[in-house]
Amino acid sequence: MSDVVEAKCMTLGELVEVYQTDKISTYHQLRYHTRKNAASILKRLVDAHGSVELKAIKRRDLAEWYMTWADGGKVSMAHAFIAQIRTITGFGASMLEDEECERISSVLHRMRFANSPPRTERLVASQVIAIREAARKHFGWYSLALAQAIQFECMFRQRDIIGELVPEAEPGESDVRFNGQKWLRGIRWEEIDDKWILKHKTSKRQKEIQWNLAAAEMVMEELAILVELPVDQINRGLFPTKGPIIINDVTGLPWTANEYRRKWRLVADHVGVPKEVRNQDTRAGAITEATEAGADLEHVKHAATHSDISQTQRYSRGATEKIASVQKSRIEFRNREKFKNHD
Repeated sequence: MSDVVEAKCMTLGELVEVYQTDKISTYHQLRYHTRKNAASILKRLVDAHGSVELKAIKRRDLAEWYMTWADGGKVSMAHAFIAQIRTITGFGASMLEDEECERISSVLHRMRFANSPPRTERLVASQVIAIREAARKHFGWYSLALAQAIQFECMFRQRDIIGELVPEAEPGESDVRFNGQKWLRGIRWEEIDDKWILKHKTSKRQKEIQWNLAAAEMVMEELAILVELPVDQINRGLFPTKGPIIINDVTGLPWTANEYRRKWRLVADHVGVPKEVRNQDTRAGAITEATEAGADLEHVKHAATHSDISQTQRYSRGATEKIASVQKSRIEFRNREKFKNHD
């Protein structure tokens, strides 16, 4: 009779627990809302398959799990589950040096899953103008009108415009705190200099970008409305020197993401923007407008700080000029469209 005792293999649930609790795990480096979303997916993964030992997980199991998750067209959700399995097994392989994690990670590397269809929706300039006007005139939400203008003109993600609220214990310094939360990553007045150059570090890739707001006509129109002056009579000194730019008109505090999306949808519905078009499609609309206007594709990529741009250093004068050329091309295209519509 052999005295060899087979070592107990980790279960998927145990691997998840280690990934979430190990002090060197990249899980702790995720931003609050990303970590919260990952925790939700991991919990569902554990609820469904947590008791399964890693050595029992084969390629066929992964394929069947994916098919179950994707049932009913939920391809994006299925990809999210597979992405988390890739992450935790990658952690197990590299940091725990676990052979089963290494095996599963290798299997996943060779597997191919159906891609979810890309979104084709975009917000166009005419819809942006309608949203701005309705936000102000019908709802009295001047901050939403300004937010929509900046988001479209500067190709920003929503988070860069309104920022995000996270628990005070999360990393990051903030001078805006309330109800046990603090506000981070949104555009601020001190990021705009006296020549209307907005310099902001993007929330997703931490890339520094700068936009000449004086060349962003929608933004200047909204700023002029705030101080009840013609655009050619406003100057930087008429506006606050510091603090969040986009403040909820009702509460006097930064918008929460949920409240902003809800109010934006109310305005969009009011002006007839199709339900399938979302605020997140503002960026796609801005980029599409730029490419249709004939702006150099490489310049557009730079202006949009796409993930395939390798450099993350501060933008040079040349980069600023590229972004300016994108703005000029878009304004010229927009004016041509207005002329055609009135002809």
